[in-house]
Amino acid sequence: MSTDIVVTKRIHQLCQDSQNFILIGVVIAKSDPKYMESTTMAMCGGRDDGTRGVITLTLRDSERDTINCTVWASQVAIDSFDSLFHIGDVVNVSKAKVLSSSSDRSEQFAPRSTSPYSLKLNALQDGANIKLHEGSGLEQMRRLVTVAPVDATNTYQLADIAAGGHSHNGQSVNILAVVRCVRPKKQIVVAKTGKIKNLREVIVMDATHSGMSMKFWSNEYVERIDKWTPLTTILLMTDVRIEYNEYFKSICLGMSSKTIITEDPACEQADRLLVSVMRVPLQDSDVAFSATTSAINTSVITTVMSVQQIWDRAEGDLKSDEDQFTALCYAVVTKFDLDGCSRLIGRTCQTCKSFVRATDDRCSRPECAYNPANIVSYFDIRIDLTDHTGTLANCRLMNQVAEETLACKVDKFLNMSDEEKGKLKWRILLERCAVKLVVKRKSPVRFQTVYSVAECVVAGAKEVEGKIKVY
Repeated sequence: MSTDIVVTKRIHQLCQDSQNFILIGVVIAKSDPKYMESTTMAMCGGRDDGTRGVITLTLRDSERDTINCTVWASQVAIDSFDSLFHIGDVVNVSKAKVLSSSSDRSEQFAPRSTSPYSLKLNALQDGANIKLHEGSGLEQMRRLVTVAPVDATNTYQLADIAAGGHSHNGQSVNILAVVRCVRPKKQIVVAKTGKIKNLREVIVMDATHSGMSMKFWSNEYVERIDKWTPLTTILLMTDVRIEYNEYFKSICLGMSSKTIITEDPACEQADRLLVSVMRVPLQDSDVAFSATTSAINTSVITTVMSVQQIWDRAEGDLKSDEDQFTALCYAVVTKFDLDGCSRLIGRTCQTCKSFVRATDDRCSRPECAYNPANIVSYFDIRIDLTDHTGTLANCRLMNQVAEETLACKVDKFLNMSDEEKGKLKWRILLERCAVKLVVKRKSPVRFQTVYSVAECVVAGAKEVEGKIKVY
């Protein structure tokens, strides 16, 4: 065991001659461990046979200073470090070697740091170690995890990223956004290795864009995401990779080895974003889109399409980069369940415009005072449209469009008997109608194509004869 005197140093005090020191810092980023055979590790002082591993932690010890620390050890030790150290933990790094960042090849794959140096810790050497800090100043050091690694004004708006399309593919940007939705964990088989990896998708938004998908493959974040609260957790993310999704024909985001994510950063821009997001209704985006189709000028929807043509453009061979399109379809209404068991009515809060579940007697937003009069009902009817080329299932007939189609208000409908509802149903069911549709293509944010009815009227035989498509 070495008998050299060990001193505590700060990041800004380090130089290449620094030896026998302890550095205390909070973990602000962490890589997934990587493993290799011992022959590859010979240069790092490995003495035991078997697999060796490496993991990188990015540390901060003040509002100004950050540094990367690369830890080499046996596979067992690296597995232990991986399970022991997490973002937000305060650690002691003992007797690490100080390298110039410009000569450390691992720095090109690590997050950007403010220090001109990096730390390399070989846990196989005597005295070199990393462990959780248990001394004084623990809480003060933990608070540094909310310090933004970049100026929040030096970020891209999501709308600008989306507008760039293909041209931004592969670029890295800084983003300030709020979590809108967290998807369940998935397990994906990696084609090259056959190994199973965990994947999480999070929908993020800002004041300029309603939602963009971001993928997380990092084991640290796959679990950490469970702590994020939709429309509450703010993320300041550096070096986020922009990816163009060929399947969805849209822009997505992804983590890279250089990404640092600061949760709820301590800055004015984050506070302002949170205030603006609090005005966003808590509602399903597909339903919200369908609910607004009544405001569309239906006179401009004149392009006649068959069911097959609509499907090809939305999901088939004719799919393009457009997010939505409109169509006039002459089709028979083959599903219109007004007097059965289908859900027909939705509810919304008049104060914040959020949707209210059927089982709730009040809005879920805490700022909305309890007032039953503020909860209003609206039509939310699913219909099927069929022509000689196929069927469009679950087209949404909502709000004012449904009232005009049925010539009936929601309140009156709720007081109808089943017999009266049956008579109302047969005005439309199995009739060939001229249906004007707004089609919203599926995307990373929207898992299915949304077919929203903007107008539905029974069509005359002569009109159908002149407009119906062969294909």
